[in-house]
Amino acid sequence: MNSKKKLYGSAALLSLLLLVGCSADEDTATNDSSAIGSSEMIESSSEHDESMMEDSAEGDMEESASLETPYIYGAVGALADNNLTMEEMFTYAIQDEHLAHEEYAYVLETFGDQAPFNNIISSEAQHITEMTVLFEKYNLAIPADESADHIQRAADVREALDNCAAGEVDNIAMYNKFLEQDIPDDVRATFTALRNASEGHLQAFNKSLEKY
Repeated sequence: MNSKKKLYGSAALLSLLLLVGCSADEDTATNDSSAIGSSEMIESSSEHDESMMEDSAEGDMEESASLETPYIYGAVGALADNNLTMEEMFTYAIQDEHLAHEEYAYVLETFGDQAPFNNIISSEAQHITEMTVLFEKYNLAIPADESADHIQRAADVREALDNCAAGEVDNIAMYNKFLEQDIPDDVRATFTALRNASEGHLQAFNKSLEKY
């Protein structure tokens, strides 16, 4: 009788130990799985943060580059360019003459027959012709007229006068800068004539502004 009890007790103890062992293995497996899941979540979060930081850095670089890029067109572009070639001077000059002509045309189309725009616009057409002669003489490609993309569309005649007067100031400064360069005599003569004409246009705009 005692022998049977001992055997039964040993069997029960062995079963209990096996149950405890299985439970411990399950807990360990669960903890390992949880640890792996947490590790994967941390790694995923880290990768997401790094991606966001890279996107932000790229955006900042693009915005910075955009802010630093000068407005390369016409007189404003010429005044920002400190390494001028003769071809670049020709390009900036004809761009600015196209720009003035297009802006005066816009004023006349929008506000009707307005002085001094109605007189000056024909001068701008002549300036374009004079620059075209230089391009052809020096066998340089004439750039496409993109002035419509760059004009200032004034809300009224007073604003148009202000805009165009400022444009003539930049135009004069551009030609003065060109005249400081080492350029052929015929180019110098054309630039001088165009500069002098712009000085006359500026006086006309300022006189019209006195009426407001």
